[in-house]
Amino acid sequence: MNASLFRYIWTQTRKEQIWILFIILASMPFNFLMLDLPKYIVNGPIQAKGFETANATQHFFQVKVPVPFGLVEGGSYEVMHGFDLNRLWSLIVLSGLFLLLVIINGLFKFYINTYKGRLGERMLQQLRYELIDRVLRFPPSEFRRVKPAEIATMIKDEVEPLGGFIGDSYVQPVFLGGQIITSIVFILLQNFSLGLIAVSLLLVQGVVIPRLRRKQLILGRQRQLTSRALAGRIGEIIDDIESIHTNDTSNYQRAELANRLTAIFAIRFALYQWKFFVKFLNNLLAQVTPFLFYMVGGFLAISGHLNIGQLVAVISAYKDLPSPVKDLIDWDQQRLDVEVKYTQVMEQFSVDDSIELLAPPDFEGPISHLEGELAFSNVAVLDSTGTRLLDACSFSMDLNEQVAIEGSSTGGGETMVAVASRLVSLMSGRVMLAGRDLKEWPLAITGRRISFVGTETFFPQSDIADALLYGLRHTNALPDSDTSRHKIIKGRGNSLDFLADWTDYEAAGATGPADIVERLRRVVQVVDLENDIVSFGLNRQLATDSEEIRTRFVDARAIFRERLEAAGLTQLVEAFDPWRYNMQSSIGENLIFGTPINEDFSARRLGSNPVLRRVLASQRLDVDLFEMGREIANTIMEVFEGLQPDNPLFEQLSLMAPEQFPDYQAAIKRIGNKKFQQASAADQAIFLDLAFGYIEERDRLGLLDRDRIDRLLETRHIFHDMLGDDQQDIAFYDPAHYNLAATVKDNLLMGRVAFGVAEAEARISGIVQQIVDDLDLRPVVFEAGLAFNIGSGGKRLTAVQRQKLALARAILRRPDLLLAHRPLGQLDGRAQAAILKRVLALARGEDGPGFGILWNLENPALGEQFPRLIRMEHGRVATDQKKTPATVVNVADYPRVRASA
Repeated sequence: MNASLFRYIWTQTRKEQIWILFIILASMPFNFLMLDLPKYIVNGPIQAKGFETANATQHFFQVKVPVPFGLVEGGSYEVMHGFDLNRLWSLIVLSGLFLLLVIINGLFKFYINTYKGRLGERMLQQLRYELIDRVLRFPPSEFRRVKPAEIATMIKDEVEPLGGFIGDSYVQPVFLGGQIITSIVFILLQNFSLGLIAVSLLLVQGVVIPRLRRKQLILGRQRQLTSRALAGRIGEIIDDIESIHTNDTSNYQRAELANRLTAIFAIRFALYQWKFFVKFLNNLLAQVTPFLFYMVGGFLAISGHLNIGQLVAVISAYKDLPSPVKDLIDWDQQRLDVEVKYTQVMEQFSVDDSIELLAPPDFEGPISHLEGELAFSNVAVLDSTGTRLLDACSFSMDLNEQVAIEGSSTGGGETMVAVASRLVSLMSGRVMLAGRDLKEWPLAITGRRISFVGTETFFPQSDIADALLYGLRHTNALPDSDTSRHKIIKGRGNSLDFLADWTDYEAAGATGPADIVERLRRVVQVVDLENDIVSFGLNRQLATDSEEIRTRFVDARAIFRERLEAAGLTQLVEAFDPWRYNMQSSIGENLIFGTPINEDFSARRLGSNPVLRRVLASQRLDVDLFEMGREIANTIMEVFEGLQPDNPLFEQLSLMAPEQFPDYQAAIKRIGNKKFQQASAADQAIFLDLAFGYIEERDRLGLLDRDRIDRLLETRHIFHDMLGDDQQDIAFYDPAHYNLAATVKDNLLMGRVAFGVAEAEARISGIVQQIVDDLDLRPVVFEAGLAFNIGSGGKRLTAVQRQKLALARAILRRPDLLLAHRPLGQLDGRAQAAILKRVLALARGEDGPGFGILWNLENPALGEQFPRLIRMEHGRVATDQKKTPATVVNVADYPRVRASA
């Protein structure tokens, strides 16, 4: 990368810089004319010079071109004759011309500023893209010396000032310098003495102020470094939050952050003090010049050595001079600042000469399969402390062979897999892949034909489908465009269409989006993740517009009821009935009797919902529910008063959380004995919401009698009639129709699981899954589960689910070689053996093309399943055992998941 900021800018923007410099030069004559014109206005029509008589006129706008050698009489050729104007019209025309020049100069500035701003932003986009591209090519070992939050801060914030400077780098000094020179030349032409005064003070400003600002620059650099370190530390705290909580070191972390913030404050305060001192001195020097102009220029005007028009023109010209001078000084300060930022960023994004960047993924042509061997020849690897992880390690395997590695954590198996995955650099030796040095293979080939899965799992925030397909997202959707790395960078990445379909369906054995879901399903069956995804799907809305599928789910609802009755389990679920109150649901759920679509009808907003409040008021039920909410609050406060928040009794409390107690206590005190109408709207909503959340079968306070139930049912029907069936706020429950806003499971149950029945939820889930299987609805539910959001880093999944997902992604694209480092370490031994058996079956070609495996074992017992087993000790291959098919142990036929590969 270019070490010099100005060389980088000139290399990338030469044509644009030359064009804008041409525009600046073209603007200078108009700027000079604008400075010169006020002199003629003041001396001419205003002071009546040349208009001494009432009918006097002057000739304006005559344009003559000199002609040499006496070719034309008079020595010049008249281009425009001009015209005569009296005093009034000369004032009008000259003033109008001045306004025209102001507009022309303003348009020049507008074009220049817009052009350089656009240029700067586009170059900022390109610079950020280059830095990101460089990060993508860093060897993994380089990431150990920098913190992710610091890299993000540098790309996002620290290069931000460069965007504003790139457009100004060559343009601004020329533009401002041109304005300054034009003004100085004009002043010198009017009066040499005043010109010398202006030049002398400008030289003082140009020398003193930049020198004083050097300290400001040092402080600014310190601020930048300390702020970057703070960002990195905050990132570490977020990554380590579990350890902080489990070790109770939060106050220690607060103290460290407070110390860092104090240091930043001290630097910033010193920076502000120095900054405003320099600003004060700069303003003082700028105001000395007008003082001298008034005094010296006034003396010259009084003594007759300078006319009033010239003095006014000089003062007017100088009036505009401090601004470009100040801007030029600011540009120099900005130059120093961004050069430091650029240098520091380049240092962070540069690597040691001994470290090779990964090759760019430029590759044209088909991605062929790898054939041959993976061979290590005297490979040595050192860690950052100098410890040998591999020591003259030699090993080879066919790319269609399945090999297991066993040994201790220091044996070298992990490092061997990492080297083959290009995650670790060699100190010496050589690794050959398919007859070619591994480091010479383009990432476009090794990244597609080799899969790696390790102990650590990280998934960007996405859904399960995206997480699985991520390993297939390498097909450029613009095959006719030039997608070489150089062209992509020059185009700021715009030659790549992110919104296009990047999925390599062929690699997964699919033909397109129509059959990729089935491939995903078969892969997750191998790793025993299908049931988890189906469970996610049952708790999501149905992702289909098919009326036929909806009808099948409605039929499944009837079958579910029949099976409950046949098993004598009808008490486990209380069905929704428009004409009955559901005792397993809250009062609010019974009133709206549907799934809220509009957030205003959600449970936490019902108390303040104007539509529901009007319906309740018409039935006088709002007063009744308000009193019920107050009674609930008083009862809870009385029962739980004085208990600690960790008391087990709070586990039985569902209506409010312990941290809400102060709010309800304050509300109770505010309303006292006030009636409903006397309470504020906010207090009314508080107690109404409490009543809306009440479930008789769960809370058992005996607050629902027959009369209240009948009134609630009547209010439900009025509320329904008011909204109507075609409204867009609530999807009402209808036992005969599918509810699009409800989850798949809620649609099957069309009711609520009973409270207080042992294992009711688990037993119901089992029946639901069985019905889904029997009616062949599992693929539909599975597809809905693929849309489950796994959260940042996949943290909404368990550690076991994340490891299964990572392994499924690795085998989905059917690689030529699967490299695995203890990928199932979170699972128990039986589950590990069952999944490995299915993976080995895939590797042998039982469901599509086979592939090779190099697997660093998490459990030595798993080695019995492999036809070849090597043992690593002290960074070398200690034993290498090859088995014939007859000697490979056939482990017990572990129970497979449904329709496993």
